[in-house]
Amino acid sequence: MTDDTTCSIRGCVRAAGIPLALVALVCLAGTVPALTAGQSTPTISIETDSVAAGETMAVPVVLTSAPDGLAGYQLELTVDDPAVARFENASYPDSLSLTTDPVISADGGTITLEAADLDGQIEPGASDVTLATIQLAGVDGGETQVTVASSQIDADGGGAVEPATEPTALAVSPGAMTEPAVAATEASSPASEPTAESAGTANAAGPTVDDSTGGEQSTTGANGALPIALVLASLATVAALAARTSRQP
Repeated sequence: MTDDTTCSIRGCVRAAGIPLALVALVCLAGTVPALTAGQSTPTISIETDSVAAGETMAVPVVLTSAPDGLAGYQLELTVDDPAVARFENASYPDSLSLTTDPVISADGGTITLEAADLDGQIEPGASDVTLATIQLAGVDGGETQVTVASSQIDADGGGAVEPATEPTALAVSPGAMTEPAVAATEASSPASEPTAESAGTANAAGPTVDDSTGGEQSTTGANGALPIALVLASLATVAALAARTSRQP
């Protein structure tokens, strides 16, 4: 009877082992969504701020999370309206040991960035990873958007990361552009006014110079010189006649 009881207990343990395993699997399946929900989806964040026309601001480009680390990336960012703002330059953090020079389009509306983490500085589970810092310059007052046109991000081990992207609004105020323009105009006005005055003086003096050197005064001078010549000729004639008269006996 002891043997039968022992066997029945082992049988109960074996029989109970199947539902216990199922319960464990169900519990584990319930925890997986919770763990997944606790990990935020990697997102590329472009933290812009307002800027005045004629000024430049530094804008960080951030990967919000890197669950499997970061091996490297290539990004292409665009400004929807380059007449409002444009890319000037970009720099990379020291954690990225291999980088390429930023490539900017002729109109400043597109910039391409590429870098790699060869030293493993960005480990799995890292968050708020700065990929680059871009320089955005305000061109003219208005609003535009900065978007991620394309992205290729690799995790440690070569796995692909597909981050979420959203356009970022950028406001440019025209105040800082108009003030230097006014200052430039004011600075150029004093230089132009003397020029106008001197030109006016030259124009006023021109006729005076022409009158002084004109034919009227020279003609008057010539007319004044004619009577003097006649007087001298008459005196010479009288003197000659007087000399002849004194010589006669």
